[in-house]
Amino acid sequence: MEPDFELVREIVGKEGRLCRFCLGSLVGEKLGAIPNAVKGAALGSILELTGRSSEGPCAVCDNLIENSMDDLVERALRLLSSIEYNSVKAGVKMPPWLIEREDRLRAKYNPPNMVSVKLTLIKWLDLVLSAETGAPVEKDPDVLVTFDLSLKDVELRISPVFIYGRYRKLERGISQSRRKCPYCGGRGCEKCNWTGKIAEGSVEGMIGEVMKEFFESDDYVLHGAGREDVDARMLGRGRPFVMELVNPKRRSADLKRIEEEINAKWKGKVEVLDLRYSNREEVRRLKEGSPEVRKLYRALVEVDGVVTDKDLEKVERELTGAVIRQRTPKRVAWRRADLVRVRKVYEVKTKKLDERTFEMTVLCDGGLYVKELISGDEGGTTPSVAEVLGKKAFCRELDVLEVLGH
Repeated sequence: MEPDFELVREIVGKEGRLCRFCLGSLVGEKLGAIPNAVKGAALGSILELTGRSSEGPCAVCDNLIENSMDDLVERALRLLSSIEYNSVKAGVKMPPWLIEREDRLRAKYNPPNMVSVKLTLIKWLDLVLSAETGAPVEKDPDVLVTFDLSLKDVELRISPVFIYGRYRKLERGISQSRRKCPYCGGRGCEKCNWTGKIAEGSVEGMIGEVMKEFFESDDYVLHGAGREDVDARMLGRGRPFVMELVNPKRRSADLKRIEEEINAKWKGKVEVLDLRYSNREEVRRLKEGSPEVRKLYRALVEVDGVVTDKDLEKVERELTGAVIRQRTPKRVAWRRADLVRVRKVYEVKTKKLDERTFEMTVLCDGGLYVKELISGDEGGTTPSVAEVLGKKAFCRELDVLEVLGH
């Protein structure tokens, strides 16, 4: 400590007084886990006892830190008292002029154990927040408290809450995602509560608006394991999803009660099941998908002409086990990259309904466009039902019966 103290004494003698935070930062790497602010206070006392202290404002921060901290900490605790959280972490924004002064000091004297004033302050604030709230400090906390010394303000960045579940869409005409607000074009306005999106008529909105109330969040985002068309139903055990609640003031809620409320409110249209808490990692896995994901569809197929029992036997025989090469369908080309996908069909079964119509169930890889598997999409999908039959065919209705592999 002796060489460090001699250097500290020289710096204070030439530059002027330093506050406990800036003083402690000069020897930050010394004396292990003792907070730098405590080291700085001790150094200040020693300098005073030995008659080496200086008068005036801090030569680095101009007393900004000591003059601001009590008020900022009080403001932070007031903000924290209105939200629910289980862990905290402090962040600090320093004014540029303070960083420049610190850099000049470092360049001029090169203190071997110096750490930044910002780091000193963050570690001290971590201790204060944890002691005052009882919440542990974590690297990935529920709430990050940022102390902005330039603006002399505090802001909270609250981590999202993630809820996993499965949804069933029982009525056609409901989109998975919210639509852009027609009044503002997605920019945000009073009509859409500044979200830029309209909740009505979407699975995301129907589920998200209920969850938003329970968790007192600002907004929400539905991450689904794929998506069905607006005119298709999602049946069976439902499609896996994770709802991300943005900036939630509550982190715990009765998920069974949420499930019951959603299912009662949207009875006959949308329902959820298996709700549980989740995390960002599960969102990533859900979005990336898995090569083992398979989907079971039921389609109502209409043919341009008469279809016979032998025709249907041929469809089952030639498409079961078939490897399908499928170019991005024309109907989604405006929002999807133009590429050729290779997907497998594992099983096809048919049931004749009348001379032009039959029901078809298809078990296939996730990502296969089943409407185009039927129509052929003018040669973009091959083989297809239309190609096997040698006549035009199109999908009149489509249901997703199961999403397997999640």
